[in-house]
Amino acid sequence: MKIKEIRIESEQNGPIVGGTEYTNDNSDIDVIFDNEDVYSATVFTYENLNWLKEKNTQTGEYLYGKYFWSTGMFVIESLDRTVVEEVVNDLLSQGDFKNVFHKIKPRKTIWVFNGAGGQLSGGIFEDIIDAESWISQNSLTGMLTEYPVNIGVFDWAEQEDLVNMRTEKLAEKRTDPNFIGSFTTASMNHFHYEDGKRE
Repeated sequence: MKIKEIRIESEQNGPIVGGTEYTNDNSDIDVIFDNEDVYSATVFTYENLNWLKEKNTQTGEYLYGKYFWSTGMFVIESLDRTVVEEVVNDLLSQGDFKNVFHKIKPRKTIWVFNGAGGQLSGGIFEDIIDAESWISQNSLTGMLTEYPVNIGVFDWAEQEDLVNMRTEKLAEKRTDPNFIGSFTTASMNHFHYEDGKRE
């Protein structure tokens, strides 16, 4: 298998609140191979872990910083694309890739477009090519998001180990209709458009 694409969430959304691009950040990373298999992991920089410890010491989270965990996490020097690509290729060559990244099961999806400022979807497509053609033809501004079909986003994220919450917090949220009904995650593929062009 050859790598087709590496998606770094931070490249689309910017660094975490209070963080610094590349060095003090954490991000979901998806590696897509030429056979369309997708593997995902949550990546933290060394600097970000130190920053989180200091923050949690002040906020009281994780027993005032006495510990920290995140599903499917590993640590990297920087989230600069060159470093990420180098690390992914090294994991593959060393045979450790599947110990770090977990495979996301393929599922039928649709692409939903929400125009800027709109509350309801303006278009739904089975193929991103058709969606982007429509967005371009109409010079639209907004966001295109890939949604799983026949399952709620929260349930899908749980199945894919994409909900980074402590066990007791997760149990609480499972009974919260407002949370479940409005849940979203940055791990969903999404793209922003301005006047019909992808940013």
